[in-house]
This record gives sequence, structure tokens and C-alpha cells, in this order.
Amino acid sequence: MNTTKLTINQLESTLRSYSGGSQKSEGSGVAAAVSVLFNMTNGEPCVLMTKRAATLRHHSGEWAFPGGMIEESDESAMHAALRETFEEIGVDSGEIDIWCQMSSVDTSTGFEVRPYTGRISDTVEFVPQESEVAEVVSVPVRIFVDDASKRTITLIRNGQTRKLKAYAYEDRIIWGASARIISNVIDIVINAA
Repeated sequence: MNTTKLTINQLESTLRSYSGGSQKSEGSGVAAAVSVLFNMTNGEPCVLMTKRAATLRHHSGEWAFPGGMIEESDESAMHAALRETFEEIGVDSGEIDIWCQMSSVDTSTGFEVRPYTGRISDTVEFVPQESEVAEVVSVPVRIFVDDASKRTITLIRNGQTRKLKAYAYEDRIIWGASARIISNVIDIVINAA
């Protein structure tokens, strides 16, 4: 299989049958949930990402998936991901078909992020909440597969140096938990082929 040519159908069928994300995480961070949403843009499968507003307290200016902290009023982590998606980019849950829950990812800032993959309507219009979202973009899935887009960045925090996986798309660098989440998703689809 030519892994640079993943189709939306391969993504959907593999992720719908994935059951590895339902296990309990060992993380002890603040619980959060995100929506990893795929669509077709300009004839190719893409994943929706947002640039977090520069004024946000956590992860400001970083590329992320729509989502946020799980609140007591949320019925589930998935409900939190869908609620936050609506709050951040104005997409109602009726425009989203959830495929599966992925394994949680811990951030260096103390969050335990629970990702949910799915498909968003190709024709949905985004209404970004300016206080939370600076930009919305559909990143082609091929960016997360092609070696030419892969990067390693060095992060120095609290005197500790770490090498992190990252991806370059146009003038954007996707790194941290977002890079780990999408890497996990793509690895599952490629390994199932």
C-alpha cells in the first residue's frame, strides 16, 4: 500500500474498528478531551486543526485539535470534546460522526487528553470563537505520512531538554500532544493496512 495515499474510507473503516482507546489511562493530569475530525478538502482527506489564541493561558498560539477540559456537567469525555468543538469553532455535534476513542495522551503541562476521531461534514462552515481560536485549517493527511514533513524539535523546559516529534505544513509547525495524537492515529491506520 502506498501510505501517502490514505483515503477517507481507509481512515474511517480502520478507526471505526479500533478498540484500543477505551482502556483507562494511567495519567493523573487534568482531564481534557479533543475532536480529531477528518473531512475531504480539495479532493484529499484532511484533519481539522485550530491555532489556539495567543491570549489563552495554556498552549497559546499552538496548533491543536478542538477541545478542552472535561467539566462536571459533561456526560462523558466524548460529550466534552463535542461541546468544546461547538464552543470553539461553532460546529454542532449533528455535523460530526464519531468513529472511536483513542488512547489518552499526557501533556507536559499537566493535562490528560482523551482524543475522539470522527468525520466532520465536508461543507460545514466554521465560526471560530475569537477569544479561543486564531485560525482554523484543514491539514492534508499526507503531511503526517510523508517523511518530508516530519521534523524533530528540541524543547528546553525547567532545565530539561527533550526531543519531540513535529510536522511542518506550510508555515505551521505541529508539535507536542497534537503531534503525538495524530501520529498515533496515522500509525494505527497504516499498521492495519
